[in-house]
Amino acid sequence: MKPLSRVEIRYDLDVVRCRQRARLAAELLGFDRQDQTRISTAVSEVARNALLHGRGGEAEFGVDLAPPRPALTVVVRDQGPGIAEPDAVLAGHAAGQVTGLVGSQRLLDTLQIDSRPGAGTCVTLVKWLPADAGPVTPERAQDIALSLASQHVDSPLDDMRSQNQALLAALELVQQRDSELMRVNQELIDTNTGIVALYTDLEDKSQQLQLAEQVLRLRNADLKAFAYTVSHDLKAPLRGIAGYAEELVRKHAAALSERAGFCVGQILGAARNLDRLIEDLLSFARLDTEPVVYGDVDLRALVVTILQDRSLDIAERGVQVTVRLPRATLHSWETGLKQVMANLIDNALKFSRHATPARVTIRAEEQASQWQIVVSDNGIGFDPQHHDRMFLLFNRLVRAEAFEGTGAGLAIVKKVVDTLGGSIRATGAPGQGAVFSITLPKLPAVAATP
Repeated sequence: MKPLSRVEIRYDLDVVRCRQRARLAAELLGFDRQDQTRISTAVSEVARNALLHGRGGEAEFGVDLAPPRPALTVVVRDQGPGIAEPDAVLAGHAAGQVTGLVGSQRLLDTLQIDSRPGAGTCVTLVKWLPADAGPVTPERAQDIALSLASQHVDSPLDDMRSQNQALLAALELVQQRDSELMRVNQELIDTNTGIVALYTDLEDKSQQLQLAEQVLRLRNADLKAFAYTVSHDLKAPLRGIAGYAEELVRKHAAALSERAGFCVGQILGAARNLDRLIEDLLSFARLDTEPVVYGDVDLRALVVTILQDRSLDIAERGVQVTVRLPRATLHSWETGLKQVMANLIDNALKFSRHATPARVTIRAEEQASQWQIVVSDNGIGFDPQHHDRMFLLFNRLVRAEAFEGTGAGLAIVKKVVDTLGGSIRATGAPGQGAVFSITLPKLPAVAATP
């Protein structure tokens, strides 16, 4: 320990000197007002105890620069009768002349008692220096020692006034902190009020969501009923119309005039078109009601099956079909993916009908986080400015008499791709074919399975 000052304790004024010297030393070492009061109070209590019960003694002030942290250290020695059980004193189990030591211990970082009956007592008080106090160099220690040596000692009355001022300053600080605590508490109350309001709002929105879900279930039920009505109540009379028209052609063709034969042919063609339209409408409507079930899909096998179903048409027209698909498994909705590929392949075959030779290419590429599937042809192509229109339901870019169809295929493709969380893009130009590119996110089997 590097010594700073020493005070003999013989009279009451010496206790005052110890307290004032402790306060000044604490101030010069960088302690704040509150710690200055704590240190001076603790030193005063121990010094008074040495005077009253230890027959006087001395107080030595110094700076301990040893690890773990530098500290102000005050050692108070007396020649009194000693303390029989110092540990019991610090634990608060003793009473009488040493009770001030317990209170002093609470004000400091460390307080140690070295005492034996009949051999006096040595009390070591330690308060670690603040982190922003700065290093204690030999020059600084010398300046502090000189300041302590030249300190004027106030009278007991002046010292009491000084203590009262310190207490008033401490009280003001407590009041400030109390005000700050009240402010923080009010902020907590306001925050809690906001959280309660948020929970209430979330609960209201949850109820609205449940209501919307119920409405959606009812609408889905209505949609299923509509699909049933379309498939039965509309298709039944349509089959009757087509049946009667076919009977006229089959049994009464000779009795029909040329105009009558033409009209019957128109009726049959319109019936077939309406039947396809109803089927496409049903397929589109079912997408909103059919559950999306994910599973492992062999894309190559799925495409091969679709092409086999159309093998006769492909062979008769001499269409050159190129398939470049990796042998890989996608985790996806097989029913929906089959609709997508079937519609894109059918479109490619249909609109390349007049090309010589017709060429259709189907390929796929596995990327870091997605699959890209491309279907291209060398058919009639399309005007790029109509790109968005081609994905609308029953919206056709070609004349009905030029190419059969209802205009629902690409709308179905777009709806399925959106359901799968993917995207579709079409590129082309009139007379230069069309390219449809689909991207589907790669889904892990465990995470994606409902």
